[in-house]
Amino acid sequence: MGERGRHHFLSQKNIMSQSQPVTVRIYNKTYHLVNSDDQDPEYVRLAAAYLDEKMQQTAATIKHRAEFDIAILAALNIAEEVLRARQHKDALLTRTDARLDSFNRLLSAAPSTTASPSTDA
Repeated sequence: MGERGRHHFLSQKNIMSQSQPVTVRIYNKTYHLVNSDDQDPEYVRLAAAYLDEKMQQTAATIKHRAEFDIAILAALNIAEEVLRARQHKDALLTRTDARLDSFNRLLSAAPSTTASPSTDA
């Protein structure tokens, strides 16, 4: 994955001086996180809330599982969502590129509509 697509949520202990900590609750546990300098703390909260929601949903469907198993299954569900979204995005980009190519061909084939300077005086 490219550098632009990576988000690092690091322990408060490791990088306290770089950014303000963000406190989140995921699956009934509190975490004090520090995100990269360019990341909005609200984004960290949204990501944590989404993960918490997925873990709660997973736990509701599979009773009597260890937290680690719930986390892995929730991560797999999220990974599936990400892969589907990427496939959808790629399909949209492919269709858009094809339409743009078609439009460009039409424009290239169209007669020029620019007026020639008049020689009548």
